[in-house]
Amino acid sequence: MFILGNLFIAIGYVLRIVIIFFEFCIIVSSLLSFFMPYYNKFRGFVDSVSNIILNPIRRFIPTILGSFDFSPMIGLLLLIFLDRFLIQSLLDLGLRLG
Repeated sequence: MFILGNLFIAIGYVLRIVIIFFEFCIIVSSLLSFFMPYYNKFRGFVDSVSNIILNPIRRFIPTILGSFDFSPMIGLLLLIFLDRFLIQSLLDLGLRLG
């Protein structure tokens, strides 16, 4: 069973790295929206990565007060929930099997 436990641990670590990358991109995209023009290549990359998470949220939650957007905050909360609940459960299961 230790092989299955190690597999769960490895999948958990890889998913945690992916979630941290998405969190970083959402934070950087939100900060760059104040300072950097949209046609910058780095901002375009960060926005395209963060929009993978934010576009489904934006369909359900419209912008409020003109241009104020709550979707980055909700996206971060969703990613934190996924990390703390699902990924941590997967890692704990792997540790118990190993």
